[in-house]
Amino acid sequence: MFHRAAIAEIASLEQMYVFRRPEEVIEFLEDHPFLVALLFDAHPQIVKHFGPRPDAVLEVVVDPEAMADRELFALIRTHLPPRDALSRLERLDEEWWIEALERAQGALCIDLEFA
Repeated sequence: MFHRAAIAEIASLEQMYVFRRPEEVIEFLEDHPFLVALLFDAHPQIVKHFGPRPDAVLEVVVDPEAMADRELFALIRTHLPPRDALSRLERLDEEWWIEALERAQGALCIDLEFA
């Protein structure tokens, strides 16, 4: 079970990210507590590349072919033209995410969601 500080940290994440199906996201973060610090680190990087008030959504995605396979997606919702958005995501990858990827332990993916 999570201690109080971790619950407070998850609550703080809700100020930075929209939790899609919050119960699933919270449960996933409780099962993968190492992702909490990584998500705190990711947010300023998302801001750096997508502007001061990015709409970032956390959603647990289940592989339909392997129901036990779940992954947390940090989806950056954008109105940018696809080419511009993909270019920004590529810079985010190159400047931060590739180096941070190991910390995700295969449980987090950062991607785009076009609004």
